[in-house]
Amino acid sequence: MANAERMEAQLKALSLISEQGEEGTTRLSYTPEYRKGADYIKKLMEEAGLTVREDAAGLVWGLLPGTDPDAPKLISGSHLDTVRCSGFYDGQAGIICALEAARMIKESGKPLKGDFEVVAIPMEEGARFPNLTGSKLAAGVLKEADLDLVKDTEGTTLREAMLSYGLTGKLDGVDRSKEKVKAFIELHMEQGTLLEDEGIDLGVVDGIFGCYWKTITVRGEVSHPSTPMAKRKDAGLAACRIVSDLSEHVAKNYVGKATVTCGKMDFHPGEINAIPSRAVFSVDFRSGDKKNFDELDAYLAEKIAQVEKDYRVKVEQEVFSNTPPTPNTPAIMNALTTGAKNLGLKSVVLPSGAGHDTMIFAKIWPTGMIFIPSHEGYTHSPREYTDPKNLANGADLIAEAIRILDAQ
Repeated sequence: MANAERMEAQLKALSLISEQGEEGTTRLSYTPEYRKGADYIKKLMEEAGLTVREDAAGLVWGLLPGTDPDAPKLISGSHLDTVRCSGFYDGQAGIICALEAARMIKESGKPLKGDFEVVAIPMEEGARFPNLTGSKLAAGVLKEADLDLVKDTEGTTLREAMLSYGLTGKLDGVDRSKEKVKAFIELHMEQGTLLEDEGIDLGVVDGIFGCYWKTITVRGEVSHPSTPMAKRKDAGLAACRIVSDLSEHVAKNYVGKATVTCGKMDFHPGEINAIPSRAVFSVDFRSGDKKNFDELDAYLAEKIAQVEKDYRVKVEQEVFSNTPPTPNTPAIMNALTTGAKNLGLKSVVLPSGAGHDTMIFAKIWPTGMIFIPSHEGYTHSPREYTDPKNLANGADLIAEAIRILDAQ
């Protein structure tokens, strides 16, 4: 059985690998802190007896060889990067639980037929580069030419960041889309309260909501606050109007179907006694149905046209990330449900409202996801927590499901 104490200690050690001065844990991809985190994961993989490699995109892979080199591979893991001021379970728990599963399989003396790999992935969060960039590189969705097109929030290209991180700036050996893989399984915090509220040990995810992100720029004219309201070209108030109306529209018409979030908003020149000439803000749509994205995009366009007229401003839109809703593979779900039953654990099938690397790997491999309880639903927060017994349950289920799938 999994060692809950060991996993909790490893996660706490990871939590300390963070930008200094930030609340919680901050470890953005391709930063010095990320390098320290990746090196720590390599160390843990080596201690577990895995063969370790870091590919040209910075994904860290730990290999437990199987007995049949022609058998399809089985892979489990998650992301190592965080948002700013995060907790230390989101993503990281998926790596540590997969590593514990590999350790248990190795120590059992009963090897698998196929190779089992544990992976730690960069750039899942959108805190620096667009979300899911790391898995898009591994799945071959992004190509060599994209390294000069994809930029972070400061304008640094992906290739420049890779070079500064110590990589080659090329993608040799990164694309694994042609390999024979039986399953990719990702464990993650639920990021909700259903499991904890209902006293359920584990969730088996049937599908993942899509993520549709935009950057909206409103352009007006800077002026003195004494300017009459009817004469202003106030980018700040125009931006607030768009966000407010969009939020009210979703709350009223898309209950249980979609959500919208404005997580970033900046005004220029940013002075208390100046009407903003520019406002830049983010829009994050989430839904399990692409049709909702299309409808909300059309509503946003209508609202922008009205705001341009009412506030005498110009508005620009840019798509930052667009990942459609993704179903998981029924055969993998069945293995997870059966595995939980074999272990005497209570499980339930549920959707994921958040995006995950599984969405990208589903384009090339059969996929499945495990949720473990999130205490009071906290996520992307220093208050993020799950009981160590949940980590142990998750690691045990990964190992059990991997054996079930390997035997099929």
